[in-house]
Amino acid sequence: MEFDLVAVQKAVTVPGESREHWRRDWLELMELAVWGDLRSSQIGLAGKLRKRVLEFGERLRSYASDRSWIPHPREQIKNALSSSLQLREVMEKVGEVLSQFAEGTDLASLQVFWEAFSASLMADVTEREAALVALLNQQYQEEV
Repeated sequence: MEFDLVAVQKAVTVPGESREHWRRDWLELMELAVWGDLRSSQIGLAGKLRKRVLEFGERLRSYASDRSWIPHPREQIKNALSSSLQLREVMEKVGEVLSQFAEGTDLASLQVFWEAFSASLMADVTEREAALVALLNQQYQEEV
């Protein structure tokens, strides 16, 4: 049986408003990571944070990208799931690096901002992954 193309499009497509909101939030996160007053006794931690935040932006871009160029619905779903898993991994890494900072005038605001940003993004990721997995499971059950 074929995939419901409307359901697939809904599951793999991030609304433009969400995409723009995340983009603005990521820019604010990058601003804080690069220009914020963050201190740690660990040498190189600030650079590590900047690299992780940049990687997070790349994974977020991939997560929110258009998948209509992928010809088969199953491949669109698999691509969306892969992007989602990669985003989860880098979000965890950003959180780990942030937890290693000890002080700085911008540390508290960065931590609060990250908590809110990552929680709202994770809500979308969880919901979208559930829809994608349900579509794949439905397809596999029908093939058996």
